[in-house]
Amino acid sequence: MEKKVVVKKQALWRGWVGIAAVALLGSGPAYAQLRLIPEAARQVYEALPDLPLENTYTPVNPNDGGPAPEEDTLVRRMMVYHLQVVGRSPTDRFDWQLTLADYLDANEPIVAQRYPGAERLTVNPYAQDKAAVQALSRQQRQALLRELVLAFGGDPDPKPLYIPADLNPVPAPATPKPLERLPIPGAGSADLLRP
Repeated sequence: MEKKVVVKKQALWRGWVGIAAVALLGSGPAYAQLRLIPEAARQVYEALPDLPLENTYTPVNPNDGGPAPEEDTLVRRMMVYHLQVVGRSPTDRFDWQLTLADYLDANEPIVAQRYPGAERLTVNPYAQDKAAVQALSRQQRQALLRELVLAFGGDPDPKPLYIPADLNPVPAPATPKPLERLPIPGAGSADLLRP
């Protein structure tokens, strides 16, 4: 009996240790993607040096563990919005198109209170970031879209889905014959139902 209790306690202990490790170390790909954001943002700015940085904001508490002010850029906030706020795929071109559409007021409205930096910075960067994206030309937005997808290892030019022609087409069904009209019952027709 005592041995069973010890075994159960050990199993319970291992379970709690596993849960604590996952909580402390992060959980799966989402955590890894968030760690990649600073490097991915730098990669985008290296490819597009004319893209506005929008990093003039000051944190409410400089010791809060957030990014340094020079690293808290438009692209970094856009990536955090894309991954954390709306939970979209970092490698899917269409998902990045949806995010750009959010900034252009052509898709989902962005909630200013949930925007990255809203609580950390003295001024919410939402309005200025949105204006900066809206000021980009179509070519600049296309280049930004391409670099965002490339920064996370996605395919910026996905091939169209190939659907082969049907080798054995199913013949179209024959046109059905119209149904004959049933005669409308007249007076005394109910008598026909009697046994």
